[in-house]
Amino acid sequence: MEYLNKGHEINSGSFSTIITAGGSNKLLLKSIHLTNITGSNSQVTLKWVASSDSNAAYFLAKDVVVPNASSFQAIDGTFVLDNGDSLKAFTSITRSIHASVSYMEITNSEG
Repeated sequence: MEYLNKGHEINSGSFSTIITAGGSNKLLLKSIHLTNITGSNSQVTLKWVASSDSNAAYFLAKDVVVPNASSFQAIDGTFVLDNGDSLKAFTSITRSIHASVSYMEITNSEG
């Protein structure tokens, strides 16, 4: 097994999906960094959507201000996205936040 990386540019207005676990696998998220690439402060909201809980959404970060040219580490330790779960985010300024996710993908039989 190896860790993989996924990048995503976050938009404003509505939640965009950063990463989704497949129907027969889980994602072990090692880190989620949200980096403000603009010259202005930007607010970011991050949530995970639990497919096994009628797609209920749970916030990992809500309206967190990420100062210009700074990063925010959204999780401390491993976070699991189960089958069909997804990680979503939006920001106050379009394309101001880049998300970088480090993760490991495992099949249901592995864990």
